[in-house]
Amino acid sequence: MRHWFRYPLHRDDFHALRSDDRRLLGYYSAKPLYGRLDMHGRVDRSQGFNGQIAGVFVPAPARSWKHADLFFTEMEPAAVARLDGKRNWPAINAAAERELHARLGIDSRAQ
Repeated sequence: MRHWFRYPLHRDDFHALRSDDRRLLGYYSAKPLYGRLDMHGRVDRSQGFNGQIAGVFVPAPARSWKHADLFFTEMEPAAVARLDGKRNWPAINAAAERELHARLGIDSRAQ
């Protein structure tokens, strides 16, 4: 996971994932990925986001990080950033939640 999340994740980086009946399923953190690396292997931010989302999911009730899973999903690249250039976190988190619900076999309503 260190490859995708190169900065320390903190409690505030995680969001509760709940079923339609509000049962806690776990916690996740997600981030959009840029589309290209530069010639030095670093992220080339000038290329913008490619629509891929990387995330970490910790199921409830996990007692350690050994239970954490890395997941990926996709969304429309144009929807990743808002018009002001900032990340569209509600859309990013909605895409992550749809993927996690599908993986867990939860019949979730479209968000």
